[in-house]
Amino acid sequence: MKQPLISVITVVFNGADTIENTFASVFSQDFDDFEYIVVDGGSKDDTVDIIKRNESNLAYWVSETDKGVYDAMNKAVHLAKGKWIYFLGADDVLYNILAKMASYLVDETTIYYGDVFRPFAKRRYDGQFSALKLSFRNICHQSIFYPRYVFEKYSYDLNYPLFSDYELNMRCYADRDLRFEYVPLTIAIYNDVGGLSQSKDDASFITNKMSLIKRYFPYYVFYIVSVRFVLIQTLVFFKIDKLAMSMHHYYLRVLRRRTDPSFQGNKK
Repeated sequence: MKQPLISVITVVFNGADTIENTFASVFSQDFDDFEYIVVDGGSKDDTVDIIKRNESNLAYWVSETDKGVYDAMNKAVHLAKGKWIYFLGADDVLYNILAKMASYLVDETTIYYGDVFRPFAKRRYDGQFSALKLSFRNICHQSIFYPRYVFEKYSYDLNYPLFSDYELNMRCYADRDLRFEYVPLTIAIYNDVGGLSQSKDDASFITNKMSLIKRYFPYYVFYIVSVRFVLIQTLVFFKIDKLAMSMHHYYLRVLRRRTDPSFQGNKK
C-alpha cells in the first residue's frame, strides 16, 4: 500500500461524550491521503463501542491500559505510517483543512503549525511563535503537523504528564536540524474547557521550566523571562496582585501584537 501523507492520531480515555463529533470531523475531510489511528487507554464508558462502530474508517485502533496520554501518543507514532503526524484530541473538532494543509507540507525537517479556535475564550490561538513567545506559552498541539523525522529522533517525556508536548516543542526549537513554520490556517476547534491540561498542574514541568528555557533557548530569552518572573513575584509578595496580573496580560498582548498582524490590541 502507498504510504499515506498524513497520520491523524487520537488518543482517548473515557471519551464517549465527545469522540463521535471528533470522528465525524475527520471522516468528512475532502482529502483521501491520510490514515486515522485511535489509541484507547482502556476506557470504562462506551468509548470502545463507538470505536468499533467506526472501525471500518480506521487504519488501526487498540484499547489497552497505558501510563497516560503521552505514553499512548508514543505508542501511536510507532503505529503510524504517514510522512506527517497530527494529533487530534478526543474532545476536539478538525476543520475541513487537510487538503489545504497538505500543500504546505513540503520540507520533512520542518514542523508546520497554524491556529486553533478556542470556543470558551472565543478567539483564535495563537499566531506565529518566536523563541521568546514559546518560552511563555506553548503552540497548541492540535495545530501542529510534525514530520516523521521528529519522532525518529525524539519521544514524549513521561516525566511531564500534562505538558510533555510543550517540552518536546522546546527540544525541537533548539534542534538545528529542525525548523518551525507558521501557516495562516485555523486547523481545529480546541476544547479549552475541561481538558486535562486545563484542570491540573504538571508539578514536574513547572519546577523544571526555567531550566528547560535556559537549556533550549538563547540566553537573552532566559534573562527576560527571569527578570519578568522576579518582578511579578515581587508584586505578588507585596500583595499588588492586580498590577501583577495587568503586567502579565499586557506582556502577552505585546507578544501577540508582534507575531500576529490580525490581533486587536484591546483583547486579552
